[in-house]
Amino acid sequence: MKAVSILAAALCCAGANAAEYFVATDGRDDGDGSAAKPWRTIQRAADVAVAGDVVTIRGGTYREWVKPANAGREGAPIVYRAAKGEKVLVTGADPVRGWKKRHDGLWTARVNYDSFGGMNPFTDIISGDWFGDGGRKRFRTRLIQDGRPLELHTRDLILGHGGAANRALVNIAGITSGARTVPGDSAAAKSPNVKPGHPTQWGMELGWIYDKSTILYKGFDLSTPAARRLKIHFSSMMFLALIEICDAASPEKPLATVRPPLTGDWRKYSTVEVTLPDSAAGVKDLLLRVRDADVVGRPLGLAGLVKPGNAVMIQGMVYGTIVAAFEKDPNVSIPELIVRPACFYPVVEHRDHITLRGIAFANAGPNWAPPTSEQTAIVGTNWSRGWTIEDCEVYGTECSGITLGKYGDEFDNVGPTAQNYHNTIMRCVSNGLDRVGRHLVRRCRVTDCGQAGICGSLGAVFSTIDDCDISYCHWKKPYGGAEMAGIKIHAAVDFTISNCRIHHCGDIGGIWLDWMAQGARVVGNRMWANKRDLFFEVDHGPILVEGNDLLSDMALMAYSQGAAFVGNRMRGKYHYHNDKRRTPIFKPHSVTIDSLDEVECGQGAFVFINNVLGNDPRFAKEAHKSRYEDNWMVPEACWKVDEATGECTIAPPADSKKPEFRPVDAKRLGKPPFVDQEYPSPSSAR
Repeated sequence: MKAVSILAAALCCAGANAAEYFVATDGRDDGDGSAAKPWRTIQRAADVAVAGDVVTIRGGTYREWVKPANAGREGAPIVYRAAKGEKVLVTGADPVRGWKKRHDGLWTARVNYDSFGGMNPFTDIISGDWFGDGGRKRFRTRLIQDGRPLELHTRDLILGHGGAANRALVNIAGITSGARTVPGDSAAAKSPNVKPGHPTQWGMELGWIYDKSTILYKGFDLSTPAARRLKIHFSSMMFLALIEICDAASPEKPLATVRPPLTGDWRKYSTVEVTLPDSAAGVKDLLLRVRDADVVGRPLGLAGLVKPGNAVMIQGMVYGTIVAAFEKDPNVSIPELIVRPACFYPVVEHRDHITLRGIAFANAGPNWAPPTSEQTAIVGTNWSRGWTIEDCEVYGTECSGITLGKYGDEFDNVGPTAQNYHNTIMRCVSNGLDRVGRHLVRRCRVTDCGQAGICGSLGAVFSTIDDCDISYCHWKKPYGGAEMAGIKIHAAVDFTISNCRIHHCGDIGGIWLDWMAQGARVVGNRMWANKRDLFFEVDHGPILVEGNDLLSDMALMAYSQGAAFVGNRMRGKYHYHNDKRRTPIFKPHSVTIDSLDEVECGQGAFVFINNVLGNDPRFAKEAHKSRYEDNWMVPEACWKVDEATGECTIAPPADSKKPEFRPVDAKRLGKPPFVDQEYPSPSSAR
């Protein structure tokens, strides 16, 4: 009784000492943080607030990366909240002003590197274990106009070339003088640094030609005006070339100069005409000298590449240049460029017990978040415990929206192998896996994330994601990898995903529980229009999947064992694989390792009870026997799913009879083969 009194007194004392600070867009950081003299930046409050304090943020846009300096305590979190009824946006993007219109209709602006807030959008590229760039460098930044990101290119990297000397400028298929056409073939034209290309209607083309290349054509009879009207047949991709036509006997002064326009494709040919002066009359050898038009001071050769909705990022020494094709005047509809890697993310570990409430976080440029590396995002917990993220919006990144994951160390991104992740697990256990996690993400909307809506490697143990709307994650993205989903969790130990709506997520799709899901619950969610709804990879279980609507074309992909499906509506198909990888097993409801690399995650040991199924989930080559009881098979053709809302109606055939759905409890489900732990108790069976 005395201990309880002491605890109550301590909590009362903490409450009495708690402060409320205010932030407003018209505030000043030299104020006192009161309602009358609010601070201007959230960071000013984050440097001061301690356990039990509340930071109230008034409506407006805050362009900053907030790095909380202090931790809360259990029962006394530090709360960051939007003022009641007011809209607060924290963004990682800044406006770009001062656009100039070029002669070709494109817009250009220079941006100084010293204005950025933690990343360089011109040089910081997505990278990390299990990331695939699709053969092209991918930016972490975005250029956004009216809420829509433009597709970004880098002029020097699109073709994999590093500088002007190595940029392929033009390809010559032939030259016509009067009635005579000379093909570009090096047998007819002598040229350094050029390899033969493809056959064309004029003969064999020369192939890619670079800056300062010279091409010799012999024996042109230029006696008539018609013969002195040359036609150069060419193709070009993206960099403008300047071609000087010279008398080979005296090449110092060109007879004529021509700049061929871009054709936009090496196999798309065009013809440009140039007339030589009367002084060129006679039989001559012609020397063509090719120069990079950009190097010799001509306008940037980007008109053929930069189409509406596209932009090129050009790296400089102290500033970068953006060349863009906007649909609206950028001096009226001001674009924004992502210049910060995060909006709210601590740079040190164990900033525990922080609450974010009612705030929108948008448009940041974190790097890829693999399970072997520090996992950053627009909003992230770092290696901590007890965060609550509620009633928030998170959107606008090429990587992840929210991370509940791993800290960083010298072993980040050492290679995408199972052994390296195994080593990561061992280090995380030693670094205090038992004192992190236990986070709550609820009533949040997470959308437009290139990698994952919510992800976590190890740091998400004992956490819950509830009543969230997660959509358009890795949706129609051109790059790949192995970490993309609406929700991607490694080590989902006693982890719950409940009452969420997850839709329009590409690659793996909706929910991906990867390595060591044990005691996980996926309950009451609606998933539709995903590439796949569920993927369980190298898990021993137990995993309870209960009362969900799984309505995408593929309901389940599984390289695991020990999952129970109870009372779900599962419309789609199934894909199984016997995986021979081995993962640690924890003691029940803990992160203490019970066995290490002893058991393969072979396929099977699934339980399907009381489900409505559009396809038969049985498979012939399971490593461990599964059970199928009281399921109702209704052909997939009888299901109708609303693309926008996920609402589903099922019209069973007239001769289809619904079986009796008998009660289900943990005893009826049993245990997985190799884990001495019962399934979480089902709450219902429809």
